[in-house]
Amino acid sequence: MNAQSQYDTSQIAPANRFSYWSDAICNSYVRLGCDAKNMSRFKGSIKIKHHSVLSISEVSAMAHTAERRKQDISASTDEYFLLSLQRRETSRIKQFGKSAILHPGDMALYSSSDPYELNLSNNFEKTVIQLPREKLLARLPNAQMLVAHRIDGQSGIGRLVRENIQEFARFADDKNPTLQSMVQATLIDLIATGLANEIGQKAELSSPEQHVLMRAKSFIRSNLGQPELDRNRVAAEIGMSVRRLNAVFAKENYSIAEYIRSERLKRVAIELRDERYAHLSISEIAIRNGFSNLQHFSTLFRNTQGRSPKSYRSGE
Repeated sequence: MNAQSQYDTSQIAPANRFSYWSDAICNSYVRLGCDAKNMSRFKGSIKIKHHSVLSISEVSAMAHTAERRKQDISASTDEYFLLSLQRRETSRIKQFGKSAILHPGDMALYSSSDPYELNLSNNFEKTVIQLPREKLLARLPNAQMLVAHRIDGQSGIGRLVRENIQEFARFADDKNPTLQSMVQATLIDLIATGLANEIGQKAELSSPEQHVLMRAKSFIRSNLGQPELDRNRVAAEIGMSVRRLNAVFAKENYSIAEYIRSERLKRVAIELRDERYAHLSISEIAIRNGFSNLQHFSTLFRNTQGRSPKSYRSGE
């Protein structure tokens, strides 16, 4: 079922406006840290429509920054790609050591699974499409290589994507669930096509280390259910020594083993609250995600989520 949310600082007392805005962003997208030079006079609004697969929002505000930090990522379980379409003024997106400056009509992709920073100019306006990570990766496995890459909204394929986002957004409101599902799938296809064009023509790939990191993370996420998945297997898949690969991960402030454990716990948390897995026991969900020692799993889960898997599943 569709739902619409709207946040506007105009009805909020000046002293509370920026804290309200920070909460609104976290409620609408993903957990972030926000900052602005002029908090008491801050103004902003978000109109967001939540569809069955993706969400489309219109955002306008005064200048501020938003940062997706490592502690924000560790506290979340859902993973998204976000496509930002600039409609007025400018913004800068930074991720994986890359930076994209967007002017009206330009677009850029960024991922909620890794730290990023948004620098937003005064009186900016943009459209943001938020879609599940796996939906885009299913169509374009290399999508993450194009985060923080400017897509020229005036280029052939860029213009096609830009012009159709608003049109598809209107059809996504249709009350017919079959049509709505098809429209959302078509919009994701269009985004994937636009990104694929960038990969084929002028994408500036990340540094070799970032490329290695993305390949390793992708392999890990695809093999979480295998108990034998460890740093040796990941290193062998990537084609480098365990020591060298661990050094690459260390620059992100975690080891290969820590990343595997973190991703498994995230996947378990998602499946514990997913109706599709309601028929499975907690132990079965843990085992299907690579945990062989159930007592150790329970301890890790409690340390991460602050409660037992049973309490988490029941929402207590």
